[in-house]
Amino acid sequence: MTEYEHPYEQARREIVASLLPAGERRLALDVGCGPGVYSRLLAEAGWRVEAIDADAENLQHARPHAAATYLGDAVDILPTLPERRFDLVLALEIIEHMPLARGETLLREIRRVLAPGGTLILSTPNRFSPEGLVGYYLNEKIRHARAWQAWDPSHVHIYSSPEILRLLRRAGFSIVSVTGYWYETRLSWLGRVALPLVSTRRFPLNRFGFQLIVESRR
Repeated sequence: MTEYEHPYEQARREIVASLLPAGERRLALDVGCGPGVYSRLLAEAGWRVEAIDADAENLQHARPHAAATYLGDAVDILPTLPERRFDLVLALEIIEHMPLARGETLLREIRRVLAPGGTLILSTPNRFSPEGLVGYYLNEKIRHARAWQAWDPSHVHIYSSPEILRLLRRAGFSIVSVTGYWYETRLSWLGRVALPLVSTRRFPLNRFGFQLIVESRR
Protein backbone atom coordinates (compact mmCIF):
# COMPACT_ATOMS: atom_id res chain seq x y z
CA MET A 1 0.00 0.00 0.00
CA THR A 2 1.40 3.42 -0.95
CA GLU A 3 1.06 6.45 1.32
CA TYR A 4 -1.76 7.85 -0.83
CA GLU A 5 -3.69 4.57 -0.73
CA HIS A 6 -3.89 4.65 3.07
CA PRO A 7 -7.46 5.23 4.37
CA TYR A 8 -6.28 8.37 6.19
CA GLU A 9 -5.05 9.91 2.92
CA GLN A 10 -8.09 8.74 0.96
CA ALA A 11 -10.43 10.42 3.44
CA ARG A 12 -8.36 13.63 3.33
CA ARG A 13 -8.51 13.57 -0.47
CA GLU A 14 -12.30 13.32 -0.29
CA ILE A 15 -12.41 16.44 1.90
CA VAL A 16 -10.25 18.38 -0.56
CA ALA A 17 -12.36 17.15 -3.50
CA SER A 18 -15.52 18.40 -1.77
CA LEU A 19 -14.01 21.91 -1.64
CA LEU A 20 -13.07 22.09 -5.32
CA PRO A 21 -15.24 24.34 -7.48
CA ALA A 22 -16.00 23.17 -11.02
CA GLY A 23 -12.96 23.65 -13.21
CA GLU A 24 -14.64 24.60 -16.50
CA ARG A 25 -11.16 24.56 -18.09
CA ARG A 26 -9.94 27.35 -15.82
CA LEU A 27 -6.34 27.30 -14.60
CA ALA A 28 -5.23 25.76 -11.29
CA LEU A 29 -1.79 25.54 -9.68
CA ASP A 30 -0.72 22.56 -7.56
CA VAL A 31 2.08 23.86 -5.30
CA GLY A 32 4.30 21.06 -4.00
CA CYS A 33 2.40 18.56 -6.13
CA GLY A 34 4.19 15.41 -4.91
CA PRO A 35 3.51 12.41 -7.16
CA GLY A 36 0.59 14.15 -8.87
CA VAL A 37 -2.32 12.70 -6.89
CA TYR A 38 -4.01 16.07 -6.50
CA SER A 39 -2.98 17.25 -9.96
CA ARG A 40 -4.96 14.29 -11.26
CA LEU A 41 -7.88 15.16 -8.97
CA LEU A 42 -7.90 18.70 -10.35
CA ALA A 43 -7.77 17.51 -13.96
CA GLU A 44 -10.65 15.10 -13.33
CA ALA A 45 -12.65 18.04 -11.91
CA GLY A 46 -12.21 19.93 -15.18
CA TRP A 47 -9.26 22.17 -14.32
CA ARG A 48 -6.27 22.93 -16.53
CA VAL A 49 -3.37 22.23 -14.21
CA GLU A 50 0.13 23.56 -13.69
CA ALA A 51 2.33 22.00 -11.00
CA ILE A 52 5.42 22.87 -8.94
CA ASP A 53 7.67 20.43 -7.10
CA ALA A 54 11.30 20.24 -6.01
CA ASP A 55 11.51 16.55 -6.99
CA ALA A 56 11.94 15.72 -10.69
CA GLU A 57 10.47 12.23 -10.24
CA ASN A 58 7.33 13.69 -8.69
CA LEU A 59 6.90 15.96 -11.70
CA GLN A 60 7.24 12.98 -14.01
CA HIS A 61 4.17 11.48 -12.32
CA ALA A 62 2.28 14.79 -12.44
CA ARG A 63 2.94 15.54 -16.13
CA PRO A 64 0.13 13.37 -17.55
CA HIS A 65 -2.31 15.62 -15.68
CA ALA A 66 -0.54 18.99 -16.01
CA ALA A 67 -0.20 21.37 -18.93
CA ALA A 68 3.02 22.77 -17.44
CA THR A 69 5.38 21.75 -14.64
CA TYR A 70 8.05 23.72 -12.79
CA LEU A 71 11.01 22.08 -11.05
CA GLY A 72 12.31 23.86 -7.96
CA ASP A 73 11.42 25.35 -4.59
CA ALA A 74 7.92 26.85 -4.68
CA VAL A 75 9.02 30.10 -3.01
CA ASP A 76 11.60 30.58 -5.77
CA ILE A 77 9.34 29.51 -8.65
CA LEU A 78 6.21 31.51 -7.76
CA PRO A 79 7.79 34.98 -8.37
CA THR A 80 8.58 33.89 -11.94
CA LEU A 81 4.90 33.24 -12.74
CA PRO A 82 2.55 35.96 -14.04
CA GLU A 83 0.33 37.88 -11.64
CA ARG A 84 -3.35 36.93 -11.38
CA ARG A 85 -2.83 33.84 -13.53
CA PHE A 86 -4.71 31.14 -11.56
CA ASP A 87 -8.29 30.78 -10.36
CA LEU A 88 -7.35 28.06 -7.87
CA VAL A 89 -4.19 27.14 -5.96
CA LEU A 90 -3.60 24.01 -3.87
CA ALA A 91 -0.89 24.21 -1.19
CA LEU A 92 -1.25 20.90 0.63
CA GLU A 93 1.27 19.83 3.27
CA ILE A 94 3.97 22.27 2.20
CA ILE A 95 4.01 25.33 4.48
CA GLU A 96 5.09 23.31 7.55
CA HIS A 97 8.29 22.35 5.70
CA MET A 98 9.71 25.90 5.88
CA PRO A 99 10.48 28.55 8.52
CA LEU A 100 7.77 31.04 9.50
CA ALA A 101 9.10 33.95 7.45
CA ARG A 102 9.40 31.81 4.32
CA GLY A 103 5.89 30.47 4.90
CA GLU A 104 4.55 34.01 4.93
CA THR A 105 6.45 34.73 1.70
CA LEU A 106 4.87 31.61 0.17
CA LEU A 107 1.37 32.86 0.98
CA ARG A 108 2.02 36.35 -0.37
CA GLU A 109 3.37 34.93 -3.61
CA ILE A 110 0.38 32.61 -3.94
CA ARG A 111 -1.93 35.59 -3.51
CA ARG A 112 0.00 37.48 -6.20
CA VAL A 113 -0.55 34.73 -8.79
CA LEU A 114 -4.23 34.22 -7.86
CA ALA A 115 -6.86 36.04 -9.89
CA PRO A 116 -9.20 38.35 -7.93
CA GLY A 117 -11.74 36.15 -6.19
CA GLY A 118 -9.49 33.11 -6.70
CA THR A 119 -9.40 30.29 -4.15
CA LEU A 120 -6.52 28.88 -2.11
CA ILE A 121 -6.95 25.47 -0.46
CA LEU A 122 -4.23 24.88 2.12
CA SER A 123 -3.69 21.96 4.48
CA THR A 124 -1.20 21.64 7.31
CA PRO A 125 -0.82 19.79 10.65
CA ASN A 126 -2.24 21.53 13.71
CA ARG A 127 -0.43 22.05 17.01
CA PHE A 128 -3.81 22.54 18.74
CA SER A 129 -4.96 19.00 17.87
CA PRO A 130 -5.16 16.22 20.48
CA GLU A 131 -1.89 14.87 19.04
CA GLY A 132 -0.25 18.30 19.24
CA LEU A 133 -1.54 19.12 22.71
CA VAL A 134 0.06 15.94 24.02
CA GLY A 135 3.12 15.80 21.75
CA TYR A 136 4.06 19.49 21.73
CA TYR A 137 2.65 21.06 24.88
CA LEU A 138 2.82 18.15 27.33
CA ASN A 139 5.78 16.10 26.13
CA GLU A 140 8.03 18.69 24.48
CA LYS A 141 7.35 21.84 26.51
CA ILE A 142 6.51 20.45 29.96
CA ARG A 143 8.37 17.13 30.06
CA HIS A 144 11.22 18.41 27.82
CA ALA A 145 11.02 15.37 25.58
CA ARG A 146 12.21 15.47 21.97
CA ALA A 147 10.66 18.01 19.61
CA TRP A 148 7.20 17.13 18.31
CA GLN A 149 7.32 17.09 14.49
CA ALA A 150 3.84 15.71 13.70
CA TRP A 151 5.34 12.37 12.64
CA ASP A 152 7.60 13.84 9.94
CA PRO A 153 11.23 14.84 10.68
CA SER A 154 11.24 17.16 7.63
CA HIS A 155 8.69 19.46 9.28
CA VAL A 156 10.21 22.79 10.29
CA HIS A 157 7.30 24.65 11.93
CA ILE A 158 3.99 23.15 13.05
CA TYR A 159 1.28 25.84 13.18
CA SER A 160 -1.56 26.13 15.66
CA SER A 161 -4.97 26.77 14.11
CA PRO A 162 -5.12 30.43 15.25
CA GLU A 163 -1.58 30.99 13.99
CA ILE A 164 -2.13 29.73 10.42
CA LEU A 165 -5.43 31.60 10.12
CA ARG A 166 -3.75 34.84 11.26
CA LEU A 167 -0.98 34.26 8.74
CA LEU A 168 -3.46 33.77 5.91
CA ARG A 169 -5.33 36.96 6.82
CA ARG A 170 -2.08 38.91 7.10
CA ALA A 171 -1.17 37.74 3.60
CA GLY A 172 -4.45 39.19 2.31
CA PHE A 173 -6.78 36.18 2.27
CA SER A 174 -10.30 35.94 3.62
CA ILE A 175 -11.23 32.65 5.28
CA VAL A 176 -14.15 30.79 3.69
CA SER A 177 -14.11 27.50 5.62
CA VAL A 178 -11.95 25.54 8.05
CA THR A 179 -12.18 21.75 8.20
CA GLY A 180 -10.59 19.88 11.08
CA TYR A 181 -9.68 16.29 10.27
CA TRP A 182 -8.63 13.36 12.50
CA TYR A 183 -9.20 13.55 16.25
CA GLU A 184 -7.08 11.11 18.23
CA THR A 185 -3.83 10.90 20.17
CA ARG A 186 -1.56 8.54 22.09
CA LEU A 187 -1.24 8.66 25.87
CA SER A 188 1.53 6.63 27.51
CA TRP A 189 -0.76 5.39 30.29
CA LEU A 190 -3.81 4.71 28.07
CA GLY A 191 -2.50 4.01 24.57
CA ARG A 192 -4.38 5.41 21.59
CA VAL A 193 -7.41 7.56 22.40
CA ALA A 194 -9.78 8.27 19.51
CA LEU A 195 -12.59 10.80 19.81
CA PRO A 196 -15.91 10.00 18.09
CA LEU A 197 -15.13 12.50 15.33
CA VAL A 198 -13.37 12.20 11.97
CA SER A 199 -13.82 15.63 10.42
CA THR A 200 -15.92 18.73 11.02
CA ARG A 201 -16.36 22.31 9.84
CA ARG A 202 -18.25 23.27 12.98
CA PHE A 203 -16.61 25.90 15.20
CA PRO A 204 -14.82 25.46 17.59
CA LEU A 205 -14.23 21.72 17.01
CA ASN A 206 -12.88 22.40 13.51
CA ARG A 207 -9.94 24.23 15.11
CA PHE A 208 -8.73 21.04 16.84
CA GLY A 209 -8.27 18.49 14.05
CA PHE A 210 -4.82 17.03 13.51
CA GLN A 211 -5.07 18.36 9.95
CA LEU A 212 -6.46 21.79 9.11
CA ILE A 213 -7.87 22.12 5.61
CA VAL A 214 -8.52 25.80 4.99
CA GLU A 215 -10.41 27.28 2.04
CA SER A 216 -9.62 30.96 1.58
CA ARG A 217 -10.14 33.58 -1.08
CA ARG A 218 -8.08 36.40 -2.54
